[in-house]
Amino acid sequence: MNSRIVLTSLATATLVAITACTGSTAGDPKPTPDTSSPTSSEDSRSSTSSPTSTKASGSLADTDPCGLLTKSEAEQVLGPLKEEPKPQKIGSSRGCEFAPNRVFLSVGIRTDVGLAGVQATGGEIKDIKVGGHQAKQLLGAGGSCIVAVGVTSSSRVDITLNAGSSTDPCPPALKIAELVEPKLP
Repeated sequence: MNSRIVLTSLATATLVAITACTGSTAGDPKPTPDTSSPTSSEDSRSSTSSPTSTKASGSLADTDPCGLLTKSEAEQVLGPLKEEPKPQKIGSSRGCEFAPNRVFLSVGIRTDVGLAGVQATGGEIKDIKVGGHQAKQLLGAGGSCIVAVGVTSSSRVDITLNAGSSTDPCPPALKIAELVEPKLP
């Protein structure tokens, strides 16, 4: 129980540090590509990799964070959970906390800041793509990885995995993001 409190506190501190300077949204907004006539092989792959029938309709404001990842999907990647997923609120993020053995996993919805608000704060950020969405991967110094999946210029979904410093948390965090992404608007 003590290690869970420490991991939860560490993940909370990481999320607070990441969003501390997100008062305004900067960046270069780009229109969503027209998937009816892909202009590159990457566009055609992304439009066929996630069927539109599984995409959520509406906005993230209407989305239940615990509906973005099922217990069985989390267990496929991380092993058995110690308890049922439960809602959580960290700062402006509405999230869902999962409790696999010896790690912390959270899927959080941010409707007030997009990818431009992802701050390195001592970690390493990489621009990536998850399905049809632009994303950023942040590897923190303390064994945490956040995959922030952009939905609009002012909204995103953060997959936060803290596995401790003994293993690289980004590969399983990316697998979780790939399970969540088809359910995003």
